[in-house]
Amino acid sequence: MASPDGSPVPTPSPAAGSAGSLAATRPPQRPASADDDDDEATRLIPAPRPPGVGASATASPGLPPQPLRDAGATLPGGPPAGEAQVRQVGRYEIRERLGRGGMATVFRAHDPSIGRDVAVKFLHASLSENEEVRARFLREARAAGRLSHPNIVIVYDVGEIEGRPYMAMELLQGQPLNALMDQGEPLEVREALVLGIQLALALDYAHAHGIVHRDIKPSNIVRLQGAQTIKVTDFGIAHMDTVGDEQRTRVGDILGTPQYMSPEQTQGEKLDGRSDLFSAGIVLYQMLAGQRPFTGDSLVSLALQIAKEDPPPLERLRPELPPGLARVVQRCLAKAPQQRYQSGRELAEALGKVLAAMDEAAQQRDKPRIVPLRVKWAASMALVVAVVMGLAATVVTQRQAAAMRGQAMDVGAALARLIAVQNAAPALAEEWVTVEVALQEAMRTRDLHDVAVLDRAGVVRASSQGALLNQPYRAPAGQALGRRGDAVQVTRYQDGTASVLGFEAPITFQGKAVGRVVLGLPEAPLLAVVRLSLAWMALLVLVTVVAVAAAMYFLAERLARPIRRLGSALDEIAAGHVEHRIGEQRKDEFGLLFAAFDRMAQALQSRLGPPERTP
Repeated sequence: MASPDGSPVPTPSPAAGSAGSLAATRPPQRPASADDDDDEATRLIPAPRPPGVGASATASPGLPPQPLRDAGATLPGGPPAGEAQVRQVGRYEIRERLGRGGMATVFRAHDPSIGRDVAVKFLHASLSENEEVRARFLREARAAGRLSHPNIVIVYDVGEIEGRPYMAMELLQGQPLNALMDQGEPLEVREALVLGIQLALALDYAHAHGIVHRDIKPSNIVRLQGAQTIKVTDFGIAHMDTVGDEQRTRVGDILGTPQYMSPEQTQGEKLDGRSDLFSAGIVLYQMLAGQRPFTGDSLVSLALQIAKEDPPPLERLRPELPPGLARVVQRCLAKAPQQRYQSGRELAEALGKVLAAMDEAAQQRDKPRIVPLRVKWAASMALVVAVVMGLAATVVTQRQAAAMRGQAMDVGAALARLIAVQNAAPALAEEWVTVEVALQEAMRTRDLHDVAVLDRAGVVRASSQGALLNQPYRAPAGQALGRRGDAVQVTRYQDGTASVLGFEAPITFQGKAVGRVVLGLPEAPLLAVVRLSLAWMALLVLVTVVAVAAAMYFLAERLARPIRRLGSALDEIAAGHVEHRIGEQRKDEFGLLFAAFDRMAQALQSRLGPPERTP
């Protein structure tokens, strides 16, 4: 973490390798725990530990840096005099102690030869007396120094000062991942993928150069301040393949942090890069789930879990994960090395596919929703035609229904007058039996709803309904529709559920009224004709609308093709392909537009010069 003036804030950080925490902030005799990420307490080391393990080269927020007067036993040359704030060790100006682990101590120092602050890791004096430890520290520090990758901490210098092996490393401004995950909250999925891809590529590079890290864990992965860039630190217990693939670690040595070990690592077997990928899978799992996949009450139970048991499924802990991501992590955590990804690049590519799918889905969600021209024009024309034809059909149908109703009323009125004329003489002579017979004959046609003949006093003398005979006539309540001619009165009334047109005409003989005829015609046949007319009109409107919409859709599609072609050509220009031409001759406005585009592209090419060709 940088101070306001831009310089690193010298504070201790979680140690890579064996310095998972600082001696100044930890009880010296704390018992080991299988779920603790403190390396000094939890490393399984039956044999003497390898050198080079110490605090990571990270200047991060936390406890204040340790004064140099407390670091005399960890620096070459003995304790400093007085209260000196800067001490010269070799060519390095030691400024402050960043962290101390069980095997080494890291200091913030200034290197005048390169004009920058660095992190210098010194092997403890007691271990420096062991020639095997010294040789291993220097050998593997030099191996790490050969690694030059944007996601691996830079080793500037390796050597000895007064018999004390040291390595000078890049001083990082940021936080180790374990500090970001201390609250047990998972990281954002996209952030976890970006960090995981960088970790996989860093491991792929190290493995390609014969280096197996063997202690991949969050505290050895530093996220740089203000960026989503990580640096893999502390290759202090890394294994370097040599000629003949000699395994320099003695049989039975178990090196690493238990919670992040691979199955073969817990058993002290020979390791390769796939062991690092298992540890990377544990880190990925923890970033996504907010918890480690393997936990235990003791180191033995933890080792058994890693070797035999599957972790809780990621889909259950975080259902919203993108498809395929859980399978990637699951493959990393396969017990058999041959079932895992065989290289860091394979893992990076798998994570990259998940990230690309996420980004594509996000682009689709954020992409402006447009209505294609073919759909917009087709819908617009269909709407216009539907409205126009609907209004026209409504007017036509209403006029047609009114005309048919008027015709039916004219027919009913004529029929009522005809019955009145036919029964005028019998009504005058009061021969009601003759009238009754005539009415019954008329009812046989079944075109009439009812018919009745009334005398001068309004009494029913003949009727198709026997219950009305010799009863005063009571006109049914209904709607008056006016008169037809001068004498026939027309009404509409309901008889149950049936709508009836009623006609009342006078019976006259030589100009004198001798009675009345009451006639009812059912309106159902007329309504059936109206409904049929409406149905055919609606079908006509529907067919016309569909035909117009289809025609407009295909016409708009033809118009959209040159628009898409022009858009594609513009994309080519935006990509720098100024030599691109449409080159299509059309005798319409699009032809003029294409020609204008080609002239623009030619002018750009002339101004920028010919494009460079890749051999």
